[in-house]
Amino acid sequence: MRKLTAALLALLLLAGCAPGDGPAGGEIRRRVLTIALDETWTAAAELTYPAGGDGPWPAVILFHGSGPMDMDATNVDAGGRVVSANFRLLAERLARSGYVVLRFHKRGVRRPGDYDLEQAYRATTNQLIADAGRVIAAAREQPEVDGGRIYLYGWSQGAQVAAHAALADRGVAGVILQGPPTGGWAETLRYQHLELGLRLLAEVDADGDGKLSAREWMDVPPGPAALMGSFYVWAPDSTPWASKMRADTDRDGDELIDLEAELRPAIEALIANPAVNPMMDPANEPAESLAEIAPRLGRPVLILHGEHDGFVPVSDGEAIAAAAPETATLRRLPGLGHALSPTADPARDEFGPMDEAAIAALLEWLQAQAAAR
Repeated sequence: MRKLTAALLALLLLAGCAPGDGPAGGEIRRRVLTIALDETWTAAAELTYPAGGDGPWPAVILFHGSGPMDMDATNVDAGGRVVSANFRLLAERLARSGYVVLRFHKRGVRRPGDYDLEQAYRATTNQLIADAGRVIAAAREQPEVDGGRIYLYGWSQGAQVAAHAALADRGVAGVILQGPPTGGWAETLRYQHLELGLRLLAEVDADGDGKLSAREWMDVPPGPAALMGSFYVWAPDSTPWASKMRADTDRDGDELIDLEAELRPAIEALIANPAVNPMMDPANEPAESLAEIAPRLGRPVLILHGEHDGFVPVSDGEAIAAAAPETATLRRLPGLGHALSPTADPARDEFGPMDEAAIAALLEWLQAQAAAR
């Protein structure tokens, strides 16, 4: 019966509709609003909801992954082309299925490509958890929102935000965690950079000398290895027009990064002491991991984890589900990456458009919560 339901939902989604509390497959409405996160920052936000009826409808609030992300979770390639906007995609699909969705610009984001760097620097996980409380309160004030049926959806870092916000707010009906990290920075870096990154960089090494030039680094495809450049390779004053390598990694100054003699030790040093990077300072992270707090949530939890996730290993999702077997449902999604988009190789995990199978799994779970009430 479970397989039949999932298959039916997938067919309905492909047809542009799915069952819900509102008119399936209809037009949607949007309403712009602003949310004061504190006295220093007001976030632009948008409600997306069914076109038919007056509501209130069950609501889903979307919480971003790491970095200065806009309300659409827009991902652009090196040429500035929009590759995906998965939060907008989710908002539109859910609204057509009878839900109201609230999404907002993360602290420090004025609009796509326009950032307040001081505020973005303040956007630690703990700060974002505090921000989430204001966002949830704002959602409850909207006439379209059924305050008794609010679900928090968090992607990656947002999974930590959503779960901790739900722990503090007993009125939240449930939590959806996409690619949720629970192993800590050291384990995450070990997976991204040692297990996946070094393997891919060896493939990029066109001349097979075990070293990468600036030109070869430019050819690294999108994914976890591409982000390694900002950690280990490029000097703070490097630019696309005048590349310059970090002296503490390129120790012999030959403008080549030796993958084993220079890069591997740099990775291992960061794993041993991630706090040297302010972004990974434990003081900026919650004291408890997702696996530790999951049993105390006491509400339904859906974990959506791509088996080809190149940023957070699927073992993290498994650990969270194992910690709360009575309330957590894990959906491992074959062939999907961190954005739940089709991904053939975790080391080449690019944030493309979310796959229909992931959206079907989400809707199936939400409908199960409605049926259980």
